[in-house]
Amino acid sequence: MLVKDVRLRPYALPLKAPWRAASATLATRRGMLIAIVAGPTGWGDCAPLPSSGEAGHARTFAALEEAARGLRGLTLEAGFARLGAIECAEARWAIETALRDVFWRERGAPLRRALNPDARDAVAVNAALGPLDQNCAERAAAALAQGFGFAKIKVGVSGVDEELRLLNKTSSHVEGRLRLRLDANRAWSDADARRFFEGVAHLPIDGVEEPLANPSEENLRRLQNTVPFALAVDESLFEIGAEKLFAMQTVRRLVLKPARIGGFGATLRLAERAAAANMEVVVTSVVDSAIGVAAAAQLAAALGGTQAHGLATGDWLAADVAEPLPIKDGMLKLPDGAGLGIVPKDQFAQF
Repeated sequence: MLVKDVRLRPYALPLKAPWRAASATLATRRGMLIAIVAGPTGWGDCAPLPSSGEAGHARTFAALEEAARGLRGLTLEAGFARLGAIECAEARWAIETALRDVFWRERGAPLRRALNPDARDAVAVNAALGPLDQNCAERAAAALAQGFGFAKIKVGVSGVDEELRLLNKTSSHVEGRLRLRLDANRAWSDADARRFFEGVAHLPIDGVEEPLANPSEENLRRLQNTVPFALAVDESLFEIGAEKLFAMQTVRRLVLKPARIGGFGATLRLAERAAAANMEVVVTSVVDSAIGVAAAAQLAAALGGTQAHGLATGDWLAADVAEPLPIKDGMLKLPDGAGLGIVPKDQFAQF
């Protein structure tokens, strides 16, 4: 099949409430859809990290536009061959998603089945409670009522003592029936992290992501050895390096953002190496659009396993580019259709 046309559609999706983390506050999720027309139409989503700012968004969108221009008139196989030359990870992820989507739409198979014939039709997900604030306990109760067993909370946005108070309040409000995943976004010194961990020792903590402001493989490993739950790395993967993390078994969990890593193939290879190093793998997104979440969910389903993934952020969006994938009792149901199995709403699909 030849690529007949490539189309780009920017979007700005308002959130119902600000999404606060230690490094940034998100009120609008900005990104750009890419449509590759080659018989069927395949879709991908390019959504820069909110922390990249205006300049980072501009660079990413420019990279996507440049790479998209070179696809017209190519075969799909030639398009796949060009992926390695796209330096911008988010642009490469979007284009690979659209190429894989159109390829498997033509063949009539769900994308996850192409990645793994034994891929499941649903993946476990954690509720996304947002920041640890005065209303977090109510959001936790709502998540429990919806059938979630795990809930992720952004911490490191207030002082340690205040957050210990709020976290105890939140867990008590749901009678300890939610396993808590905490993401500090590198907010703490080593001393503050240890003080926080001592203060939550009695709570049902499933894991803590990026606890240290200045992480290294040595200080993360020392910290991991002091706590019974999993510590996790996300952005530190790119600074410390996969080789050091895996060789030293620095932490017990690796958080993978496929858009940041740059594609299906790269993410799957990294997940395989993590599994070989006895590390858990969680696939996550950053309040991405329904197209971006669907792509990450197809990948998560192909990984197998029983880990709950961080893909239940759609409820934070006041509007979306497509109908979000349904979630029931903490399980995200993947579409039965070919490729991604999801298409944008008319106002985003029409050019």
